[in-house]
Amino acid sequence: MFLKTGEQITTEVIDQGIGIKSEEIDRIFRPFERSSSRPTSNETSHGLGLAIVKKIVEGHGGTVGVNSVLGKGSTFWFTLPVDQLQTDTN
Repeated sequence: MFLKTGEQITTEVIDQGIGIKSEEIDRIFRPFERSSSRPTSNETSHGLGLAIVKKIVEGHGGTVGVNSVLGKGSTFWFTLPVDQLQTDTN
């Protein structure tokens, strides 16, 4: 999903996976950290993907996060300031 509100744009990615324990959510955005939730299709993880996403998004003045319900899935989101996406055409 893509949503523009005022000065920022929010993008969400929703999954129907197994979710993440609330006490582990802060950890998953750190390098080499993983949650105790196991992949659903035997994917492998080195714990770098979300840390890299966070670094890139924050480098552009945005924020990143996740809302998750154990057993129901997760919604990962990031916001970016609109001025980062506009170009001056004058």
